[in-house]
Amino acid sequence: MFKFKHFPQYFLAFLLLVLLFLEGWTWYLGTPNVTFERLIGSEPYHEISDLSLRRYKKSAISPHLFIIMTENEDEVIQKFSKDCGMKKVDFDKVPALVHQVDTEMVEVIKKSPYIYLTESYDLQNPKKGRMCLLFRDKSKLYLFVNGNV
Repeated sequence: MFKFKHFPQYFLAFLLLVLLFLEGWTWYLGTPNVTFERLIGSEPYHEISDLSLRRYKKSAISPHLFIIMTENEDEVIQKFSKDCGMKKVDFDKVPALVHQVDTEMVEVIKKSPYIYLTESYDLQNPKKGRMCLLFRDKSKLYLFVNGNV
């Protein structure tokens, strides 16, 4: 049955299983749906047909950019406005942080027909108020969210 002389092999196999479990768990936590739920506070809306994610490591607050495909854009914007407390703004209201993170994204924001930004936020402490920035290009909606919790 169980022999003590094989204990190191059993212990190593157990540690490998724990390592595999933790690797799978971190992969799951990094998927777009789970990240969306963690940062926005609600599950991805049923109007969203495709959701992908880009992470930025350039900043101390680790911002995220969600790329959203949807057929019903107005409903999605209303739900984001409610969940993130956003209102429509001009390009000059876009925080300097966005310009530092991704210049290509800033060019898309300049061309966007509308820009929505969270009314009150704290860039240094996302727990006190997370910044959400919603904009679009010709075919997709983009949601830029600052930081991890």
